[in-house]
Amino acid sequence: MVPIGVEPLPAAAQVLLQGVQVVTAPDQGPQRRDVLLDGCQIRDWSATGGLATGEATVVVPATDLWLGPSLVDPYSHLEEANGLVDNLPSLAQEALRGGYGTVALSPQAKPWRDQPQALLRGSNHGVELLSWGSFTAGGAGQDLSDHGALLAAGAVGLAEESCCSDPQLLLRGLQWQADAHRCGRGRPLAMAPRDSRLQAGGVVREGADALRLGLAMDPVASELLPLQLLLQTAQLVEGNRQLRLLNLSTAAAVACLQQHQHPMATAVHWWHLVEDTSGLDQLSGNWRVQPSLGCPEDRQALQNAARQGLITAIAVNHRAISHPDQLLPVDQRPAGLMGYAHVLPLLWKELVDGLNLPVERLWWLLCWGGQQFLGQPLETLQLGSRRWLLFSPHDPWFMPGPGATTTWGGGNRPRRGQLIEGRVVASGLVSNRWLPKL
Repeated sequence: MVPIGVEPLPAAAQVLLQGVQVVTAPDQGPQRRDVLLDGCQIRDWSATGGLATGEATVVVPATDLWLGPSLVDPYSHLEEANGLVDNLPSLAQEALRGGYGTVALSPQAKPWRDQPQALLRGSNHGVELLSWGSFTAGGAGQDLSDHGALLAAGAVGLAEESCCSDPQLLLRGLQWQADAHRCGRGRPLAMAPRDSRLQAGGVVREGADALRLGLAMDPVASELLPLQLLLQTAQLVEGNRQLRLLNLSTAAAVACLQQHQHPMATAVHWWHLVEDTSGLDQLSGNWRVQPSLGCPEDRQALQNAARQGLITAIAVNHRAISHPDQLLPVDQRPAGLMGYAHVLPLLWKELVDGLNLPVERLWWLLCWGGQQFLGQPLETLQLGSRRWLLFSPHDPWFMPGPGATTTWGGGNRPRRGQLIEGRVVASGLVSNRWLPKL
């Protein structure tokens, strides 16, 4: 057996990852192991030096690499299954580049996913695709959709990106969910504490940075008031166990949750853990996300909540925006960021390298917490599995700049034209195992 570096990557059928750090389960810390890959499957593993292999096996020194279960995205967007800017195959390929094995799609689509026939389910390029059904008809917050039909058709749960402003309608929906749960038919209800009327066209949270740059401000009340309504209404419903909070984004909301007596699964948009209004200049293309980007205090509060377990999952909120739309003024530009390849590297740099977050905690937030948010059983890394990724935290790659439009779909990728440190180098869901640099 002749050792070989990670670059160039070996094409041999059997590869021994020597001394790789392995994350296997939520209740276990990382362990250094030798891992034998046979094709795309994990054939065997043992303590370092404990595996006997054949002469055809290629050895990859892997002491700087991490092996863990495929990541789970509990919430992202795909408006058209056969769209020009984004579609099912391109979404699946994007997810694979980032090490994701499961993606749950929002109800926001054309047509809106408030009818059973509009749901997308199954597998594409090995990525498990799930669909959230819409909590209200057309997402308009006026009438409930047919919850029973959506769940019977395979919706992973029900979701709404703006908190239903009608307390009576919200109460009815929560009561229906509680009754379904008691009958064994309950599914998660993901609700974003956001009131678009209170947002009033604001594009970033109110504060000194918004004033300095002259950007329309989104008041904290647009998140805090609907959050309080959600929590108060949920307390009125006996047996409510399915409510999930989607895309928490402010320090005020974190403080409100800390005072709430009943913990619940809560997801945060990944960009809010990486960036805030102090780190972007006026010409940046990455201001517009939903919910609005917050100030440094918001980001710090969210990071602390993720460390302490108050936040249980990180959502990608992938959404592709066309190049012409991305060139519009900030207040006219559709909100969203595209892509998966940068999520784990930037979170690793921010949370693991920057804040010493344990790696197993980051994997919870990106994998098992997402499964919990979706109401799925927690999946561990096992022999024979193909649902794994191999991550190199210090392998640099270049995010193509704004001029690279040919093969990169939408125009709203973060950190365009910049060097990014860390990438997913392999996935068991990819036919030839190895992922090329972009």
